[in-house]
Amino acid sequence: MTPSPRSNPLSGLAVLGLLGLALVLAPALAQVKAEDDKAKAEQDKPVRITEEIQVVGKAPKDVPLATVTTVVAADIGKLKPRDLSDVVKYVPGALVTFGDKDTYSLKLRGIGSNRIALLVDGVPVYEPYFSTFDLKTVSAGGIDTLQVTKGPSSVLYGPNTLGGLVNVITRRPSDRPYLSLTGSTGDKATFGAGADGSCSWRRFSLAASALYQSSDGFAFPDPASGDRTSRANGDFERLNLSGKLYYTPSDRTEIMVSAATYRSAYGMPPALSVQRARYWRFPKWDRSSLSAGGFTSLGGDAVLRFRGFYVNYYNKLDWFNDPAMTVINSVSVYDNSSYGGFALAETPVGGRNTLKASLLYQRDIVRQQDNVGLPWEHYNQGTVSAGVEDELRLSGMWKVIGGLSLDYIDKFRGGENNTSVNPLIGVKLTPSEALDFHVSFARKSRFPSMRALYSSSSGNPDLLAESGTSLEFAATWSGPVYLTGTVFLNRFRDFIDTVVLPGGIRQYLNIGRAHIHGFEVQAQKKLGWLEATVNYTFLDPRNDTDDRPLDAQSKSNLNFDVSVLPAKGLRAGVYGLMGSRSWWWNTRTSPASLLTIPAYFNLDGIVSFELRDRYQVFVKLGNVFDRYFYTEPGFPWRGRYFEVGLRLDLLK
Repeated sequence: MTPSPRSNPLSGLAVLGLLGLALVLAPALAQVKAEDDKAKAEQDKPVRITEEIQVVGKAPKDVPLATVTTVVAADIGKLKPRDLSDVVKYVPGALVTFGDKDTYSLKLRGIGSNRIALLVDGVPVYEPYFSTFDLKTVSAGGIDTLQVTKGPSSVLYGPNTLGGLVNVITRRPSDRPYLSLTGSTGDKATFGAGADGSCSWRRFSLAASALYQSSDGFAFPDPASGDRTSRANGDFERLNLSGKLYYTPSDRTEIMVSAATYRSAYGMPPALSVQRARYWRFPKWDRSSLSAGGFTSLGGDAVLRFRGFYVNYYNKLDWFNDPAMTVINSVSVYDNSSYGGFALAETPVGGRNTLKASLLYQRDIVRQQDNVGLPWEHYNQGTVSAGVEDELRLSGMWKVIGGLSLDYIDKFRGGENNTSVNPLIGVKLTPSEALDFHVSFARKSRFPSMRALYSSSSGNPDLLAESGTSLEFAATWSGPVYLTGTVFLNRFRDFIDTVVLPGGIRQYLNIGRAHIHGFEVQAQKKLGWLEATVNYTFLDPRNDTDDRPLDAQSKSNLNFDVSVLPAKGLRAGVYGLMGSRSWWWNTRTSPASLLTIPAYFNLDGIVSFELRDRYQVFVKLGNVFDRYFYTEPGFPWRGRYFEVGLRLDLLK
């Protein structure tokens, strides 16, 4: 072994189709019991809404045991993002990589997308066969709040949160009618147009959004020739439609029905080096979802949350043999879906305890055809999770939180069904309204993907669940400068990977042990004319089984945004990303070798001007210095690009 370093083209007419319907919602503010008679003024508890599984407050006393980063609509809007990848990459501890299958993948504290749960309004939307997600398939339009949870998260979230959890909460109806139109254009025929609005009538309310985007691709600075080179097969067309309807029979009950659809067609740029070049196009990559649920009072401060959901993924892949894409090899179809539901109850017990319990069920179904004329393959499996969590308030400053979940997978065929028991324990100290400390420990697990279990070429139905332990120490200070810092120690075992067996056959096996230790720090400051945020993360990501670094994970990551507001309505900001060098285990050589991914720096600049609080224009220059960089070998990021846009708030 090589010694490793240590250290269906879519119709544009749908753009104007603003989904509508919905119900008015008067969220009930939960009452917070005063625990410290000497405290000045008790802050209001966060509004309880259907879209949140666990209420996350902004005040230090409301911060949960895990590290939760909340990004609100105003901070999302100033980034002028295309999709979720443009937002989450500025979260502490997050790294977005771009690579194979034109996928924008997420790592949280070094742990990849296939070990992270992605929720939209509380509903899981990660693809069931591969058990992963692509950030670009979640539009940034209409997002109200982004919650990113890392570390020892609540047992109420259920299984498969080994690496963390991302919950995208879309905009809810406002008290007054609201309608906003957006449009943008840029180089390579990049275009976007959208509408976002809400209305209310008595106890009903509606929130809906529509967004259409298209592009001929992007260019990158070719280091070999020094010229800007257009990336082959990089075009795309996307349409996002969503709507949420609310009914509020009382100020302690809310019912919500939501529907959303994502329609896309795009090409997959082939790898330029290291990895195998694939000449693929997706004439269809679609996702549709429907959910219904809400919350209701059980008397006093007790509350019950409930939801049922259905999500379908329909993908069609055209596989070509040649770079010109004239000779087709196969046409694959994936028609996969997930359905299920969950219920979560919360009730005070005595004067010092709050007891929470959850029950979740999900059934995943896969139907796939490798080529026209071949038989369809069918798989399905179910997961069940039951959790209980108790919060004991020892005094006005001290809390102890403990929980336990039992997770179970009902396999489609072969192998033993797996059961995983995951505990959580932690202590919180809040000496003042501005200061909070916590220490927490949890065991987490992640069930194997259906591909790893049932693939006809490499599946292994005897796979066990991956598991890991997470220990973190954190502090938050909401003073003149907002500061938060976390030290974390993560260990994992039974990691699943493919192994080449005698005879050249690949099979998934539980072989891996790894650790990821590190710390992260965030500092924020807002003045009348200046806003600044700096995030730094240090990681020690190590594959202990093979004694090498984990793939594509920089040890040091820094991101920042600095905005100046020199005049009313005028904002000028710069947004930077920096990563130290990382490594890639190249299995395409014999023997396998360790490659170095160079360090990188990227800077975007955005200037916007808002007039009368209703009209806004912006200019964005991405990759200002036109740097060539990549986070996965063979897949360079977008070079310098230019974009202008407009937002009109017709009703507000």
